[in-house]
Amino acid sequence: MNFLEFIITCTLFSISPGSGAAVSINNVITNGFKGASFGIVGLQSALALHLFFIYLGIGLLVSQSPILYNLIKYLGIIYLAYLGIEKIISSFKHKNIFLSNSAKQSDAVLMQQGFTVNLTNPKSIIFLTSFIPQFINESSNTMIQYLLLGGIVVFIDTIVMFIYSLCASFFRSYLTEGKTIQNINFIFGIIFIGIAISIAI
Repeated sequence: MNFLEFIITCTLFSISPGSGAAVSINNVITNGFKGASFGIVGLQSALALHLFFIYLGIGLLVSQSPILYNLIKYLGIIYLAYLGIEKIISSFKHKNIFLSNSAKQSDAVLMQQGFTVNLTNPKSIIFLTSFIPQFINESSNTMIQYLLLGGIVVFIDTIVMFIYSLCASFFRSYLTEGKTIQNINFIFGIIFIGIAISIAI
């Protein structure tokens, strides 16, 4: 593989719809672009931690240990299912509660949600564990190479998540009115639960 293939693969990996994209879009609708930005910080913090784990060799350990893999996997499934159920319950509440300042989540909570969603995604760890080392030259300084490649992975994923968020923000005014926001909460609840099920399969 060459560097261009690395960029293309990283981009496709980030663009493919998943929990990160769903969280980013949902955060824009319920908390605005600023709130979504804090969620993205959480997502990328977890991604950076994944890359650090891979550098330490923990990623390889997880990929080869069914117990560790399943532990992380089911923690992620439980958390996504929890978010989904929470969204579905919210969809049955008073329609104005979603738009009130008191209903909006704090920046810290949004960061924590993004961090937890990405951290408990074992498929991300497995993909990066099998992908990144292919571009590492063991005869050179591996730390610098991991920092460079890891930085590119995080940069591309950050750009993609912001693009998802910007696209959602353009339609936010049409999506945050009355019954619409209730339906959106219900739909995203189903999406989160669906992603959890897809991870479980």
